[in-house]
Amino acid sequence: MTLYCSRISCYNIGMGVEWTRSAEKHGVSREDALYALMNYEGSAEIEGEQGETTIVYIGHPHAQTDRYIEVIAAHRVPRTIVIFHAMPLTDLFRHLLHEGE
Repeated sequence: MTLYCSRISCYNIGMGVEWTRSAEKHGVSREDALYALMNYEGSAEIEGEQGETTIVYIGHPHAQTDRYIEVIAAHRVPRTIVIFHAMPLTDLFRHLLHEGE
């Protein structure tokens, strides 16, 4: 089980989390990306590598904001998440906030 702590809180996500360099290139912190992933308001499975389930998550980077970020992660068997994309929400995924309404 992975316990990930920031200065503010700890997350127990029950799986290993790996980060690629590309996940950090837009300046979204790891804490913000994890918060959005764990508290997402929209998500969708997208095409990824064979043998992995790749999901885009749309959520707030923390509880005190109205802005959204997009986080894309590959889920690998048995219990690893590889976060390779995190950035402010783009129009490409904005529709995920309103699906099902």
